[in-house]
Amino acid sequence: MELLTNPKADYLLSASLESLHAESKTWLSEIDFWKDEMAFFYKLLTKKKLSVHFSSDKLAAIEKEIVRISNVELEKLKTEVREHEIMLAGLFKAKSLKEEGYREAHSKFLKRMQETLQVIRELKKEIFAFVEKSN
Repeated sequence: MELLTNPKADYLLSASLESLHAESKTWLSEIDFWKDEMAFFYKLLTKKKLSVHFSSDKLAAIEKEIVRISNVELEKLKTEVREHEIMLAGLFKAKSLKEEGYREAHSKFLKRMQETLQVIRELKKEIFAFVEKSN
């Protein structure tokens, strides 16, 4: 069931810039953690003893997805969130009235972070099932 209003979107309209800054910093930390996870999973899957148990096509597809997420999606997202932080710094310094645009961008980043988390969760489920089959 889908809510008619999004409580997080309502929060973004009234949250202080300091709160949005803290959330952006949390996102950067989360992205770094996801990159570490992707590196761990890649190493796990490329171990020789594991690769013997798996279909090479399936293993290659998962490895390719790990590399894509880590080197493309997460790097792009991290760069964009950093730029978002620079924009926020400008708002603080200039005491600008351009907050609405910043809040809209922040809302879009929130959605992308949630979507990225879902993609990573699905990949992790696939990896866990894959590794579990080897036991």
